Amino acid sequence: MTLHVKENGGIVATIDIDLKKRIKENGGTVLSLANDRIILEPK
Repeated sequence: MTLHVKENGGIVATIDIDLKKRIKENGGTVLSLANDRIILEPK
């Protein structure tokens, strides 16, 4: 998934902290899911 984001960009929804970090490092955007809320995290 991180390779796809690195090559094409994209938005990924996850609750995994390590995956969030890798997506951001590769130029992607993260939708964070927590406490019944969806949050678009800045790069």
